[in-house]
Amino acid sequence: MNNYEKQAYVWDWDAYDDTEEYEYWCKHAERFGKKVLIPMCSHGQIGAFMAGRSFQVVGFDITPEMISEGKKRYGSVDGLELVVADIFDLDLPQKDFDFVFIAGYGDFHLFQSVQEIRAALRALHRHMRDGAGLVLEVTLPGGESWSSPKRVFHPRVPRYADKKICKENESRYDAAEKRLFISQTVYVEDADGVESFVQDVCLQYYEREVLVGLLGECGFEVVGEGDGRGGVQLVSVATKILASKAQIE
Repeated sequence: MNNYEKQAYVWDWDAYDDTEEYEYWCKHAERFGKKVLIPMCSHGQIGAFMAGRSFQVVGFDITPEMISEGKKRYGSVDGLELVVADIFDLDLPQKDFDFVFIAGYGDFHLFQSVQEIRAALRALHRHMRDGAGLVLEVTLPGGESWSSPKRVFHPRVPRYADKKICKENESRYDAAEKRLFISQTVYVEDADGVESFVQDVCLQYYEREVLVGLLGECGFEVVGEGDGRGGVQLVSVATKILASKAQIE
């Protein structure tokens, strides 16, 4: 069960200051240019911050509810455009983005197969100028299975005065399948009572060699790798190289 769309109005439940993360992305983007594409952007919080730093940003998400909520919050931000789009069928008017990134150590792993990753990378490639930059934050698979008991999470800094929100999580990692299964229940309490909804998510992890091979196959050259912002994940930095459609399709 995936109730991603039901979370749209409380997706930004935590008002913790993420300026350090947002500056991290600005720093990466500055190496390549001012036109930025953000896939799987949810509300577009990072995009709004970058637009405030003079970047021209397009963010897209497959869920209309997320984009609608994002426009309510950031629709007046100059330099930011939020659109509903499917990464597998992406056809934006702009095909000359300087920089593209998929942030967070879960979003990329929503792709459930090599075929889905290949389709996504090719779609992004078509929207990037020659020499543009792509950054993927990914988690490499662990060698041992594990499970985490149910835990309750509260916002570090509550955002809403009229409602209380908490999330109940339990997860299980299958090392043989390289899959992380997450079951989450979101509770929203306001003057009308308590609403809850469940979101079950499966994240598929991939070996580094597979990811590097797919990047090369889809017209990218890996120019740098390093520990992620949490210090334990791999960040693959790829820059687009010139390749004809006959070579990549």
